[in-house]
Amino acid sequence: MIIAALAFILPTLAAPPPPPAAAGECVIIAPLDGAPETVVGGAECDRRTLPASTFKVPHALIALDTGVVSDSTTMTWDGTKQDFPVWEHDHTLDSAIKSSVVWFFQRAARSIGRDRELTHLRAFSYGSQTFSGPVDRFWLNGELTISPREQIAFLKRMFSYQLPIARRHVDTVIAAMTMPPGKLSNASGVHDFAVASPPPVVRAKTGNGTVKGERASWVIGEVESDGRRFVFASRVRSSTRELGTTAGADLALPPLRAEVRSEK
Repeated sequence: MIIAALAFILPTLAAPPPPPAAAGECVIIAPLDGAPETVVGGAECDRRTLPASTFKVPHALIALDTGVVSDSTTMTWDGTKQDFPVWEHDHTLDSAIKSSVVWFFQRAARSIGRDRELTHLRAFSYGSQTFSGPVDRFWLNGELTISPREQIAFLKRMFSYQLPIARRHVDTVIAAMTMPPGKLSNASGVHDFAVASPPPVVRAKTGNGTVKGERASWVIGEVESDGRRFVFASRVRSSTRELGTTAGADLALPPLRAEVRSEK
């Protein structure tokens, strides 16, 4: 009787599956221990778009590896009007990642130069791995593209220290991606991002951009919960819907919550 009762109760305690993806939506969650991935969105997860500001993650690694910046670098704002008030300040690498400061990385890109940017894109196997236009716009204008699956492949290598980058540089970027408990920061401010209670460690980077009338909103990162770690990539794209700066993050929350609950 007891076994039969447990058989009836246990299914009700299992985490509900994430909701199905709508057109233009993809979420992938990949445990770093090799457990099966959660994929919501099917073929959409192989479609490439601009990485937008999620490229600040590999870009920070490139800037550190080339010596263009260090973890103590402060770049001085030149006084020009910016899209967000938080950009109108001097910034370190850490604050430039947390507040998604475009001018900081454009200035770094001009110092890195085309050849070194391309060399690192290939070494990272990062998306389309190429660009031909301005060195300070390629991640914003659609020249460099990447799919959610390719984001996951990059994140697995990064968080497993398998990129050809010094471990101390990877740790610097991981620290900059670490969010306040239950929150997510980007250029538009600090937003609720309650994956679980108590909140796990979340390392994340959002990205938003429009190319040829199509908007893409991303969030990528890693969650560490109860000794398990998994990377994630979420993207929603649309040419008809208005997408806020957290649209990709909002899409990611239900599958991330389901993943964390499944560990309990």
